[in-house]
Amino acid sequence: MPEASSASESNPTRAPLPALTPEFIAKHYPDQLRVVHVDLLHRHGERTPVAHRIPEISPRHWNFCAAGNRLHQDFLRAVDHSTGSAAATPDGGADRGGQWQNFIFKKDARSGSSGAVFGVTSAEAQHASDASQPTDATCGFGQLTDTGRHSMAALGAHMRALYVDALRFLPDTLQTSSTLYLRTTSYTRTFESLQHTLGGLYPDLPSASPLLRVHVRPSDRDNLFPDFSCKGMVRQFIKLNAQNLERRGDDYQRLYQDMLAVPSLRAFFGTEFKPGKARVAISVMDVVAPMRAHGVALPDGVSDDLIARVTRMAAVEYLQSAWQSPALARMQIGRLVHELAGNVVDAVQADRAVAAASQARLSIYSGHDTTLAPLLAVFGHDAAQPVPDAPADLAWPAFAASVRIELLKDTASPHPTVQPAWEQDAAHPSADPLSVPFDKRIRPTNVPQSLYQWSSGRGRLGPTGAVNPRATRDYYVRVWYNDRTLRLPTCRDPGAHHSQLGPSVCTLDGFFKQIARFAATEKETRGECLAV
Repeated sequence: MPEASSASESNPTRAPLPALTPEFIAKHYPDQLRVVHVDLLHRHGERTPVAHRIPEISPRHWNFCAAGNRLHQDFLRAVDHSTGSAAATPDGGADRGGQWQNFIFKKDARSGSSGAVFGVTSAEAQHASDASQPTDATCGFGQLTDTGRHSMAALGAHMRALYVDALRFLPDTLQTSSTLYLRTTSYTRTFESLQHTLGGLYPDLPSASPLLRVHVRPSDRDNLFPDFSCKGMVRQFIKLNAQNLERRGDDYQRLYQDMLAVPSLRAFFGTEFKPGKARVAISVMDVVAPMRAHGVALPDGVSDDLIARVTRMAAVEYLQSAWQSPALARMQIGRLVHELAGNVVDAVQADRAVAAASQARLSIYSGHDTTLAPLLAVFGHDAAQPVPDAPADLAWPAFAASVRIELLKDTASPHPTVQPAWEQDAAHPSADPLSVPFDKRIRPTNVPQSLYQWSSGRGRLGPTGAVNPRATRDYYVRVWYNDRTLRLPTCRDPGAHHSQLGPSVCTLDGFFKQIARFAATEKETRGECLAV
């Protein structure tokens, strides 16, 4: 069985995956535990910076897309063939697949805010020390590189080694398209990341394989990343980030002084670094992380320690606030959490009805760092903390980072015998779930009462008219982030996790309780966005 490569072996910026040793399988997937459904959410693979920033250290021409450029043209033609899409060009002609191309910032059209160069007047500027020249391998800004393609194929191969080869949860080859549910944002780099993840999961599919449908939502309705037209979210986001930066003002100033000590960065930071006023650390990280990922030499003085400090400050600038405010995290990612809760419900119902063949076994969502970051805040939020805050080691999601939500079933191990204290807070079954305040909910509103109108006795299984609080006790949920399991705060209670596998394997109700205050319908999200 292949072992996953460590992130540090070939690419220090790639998210790590666990080594699939026999010991690992025996520990995490004992014989009595069966996988029912998996949701895989991943960040895209390695890409170029989204703009030509800090030209004093970064190349104007990123020549890491030799295979990617050939495959990208095939991709655009395939999209156009499947959707019939064509965007108009200034001369009135048709730009085949143009609605996709504009998301990787064309090499010959770097304009607008996305193409601005910090500290330099022209987006086409090239620093005197930059010897890079354009070639057939030159990438666009924000484009998935050949390295990123390899990373995503490796993620798919890891999923195959685990769920096909080791666990026999997925079939060896696809017989029906319903086995997989596929979603991506409308960015080319996420669509192509999904393509290569599938290539690793099911390599060399025969031509007779079923046609796979990839679901893409319009950007104004996409729930895979925050919607910055949500005014309530933006207000909270700006307020909390400003407070966090003010608290870390001394750290910002020390970072500023250390950056000024690097000659090649002095011009940039002398004009652009505004502690507490701009998200500069994110801009630096967007350049430095791709440089490290692709082996581009960093200037003298830019050490691993300095990069780590920049990365931590980027997390303060953008990620920390979602941990501090459930309302902010809910507006950022609550609609997706609601959808994921529905996936779990559908999988339980299909499993009970012995209709798993019609239910997707694996759902893959191809997204961004802004997909995973607020989702991690949802899974890590501890309502028992007097003042919720992010962990001290909060880090930016790496390229190809992934979250896996596994629905598991165990009918053999002893069930938890202790009732979690929060179960006493359940609203009356007849109450309108949407009328219950978010912080009082013990399960998302799309978890139907019928899920609990079920006899769970081991002698007789089946629907019943009476509500049975223990109806879901054979089902568990485990959440993985890259190579480690997450211990959800609500699942630490002895009555809310697997009696033998511990707090990393939540009871279904424990999982529902953790995400309940974050799962929001479209209507609820619109209401919070408009609230003053």
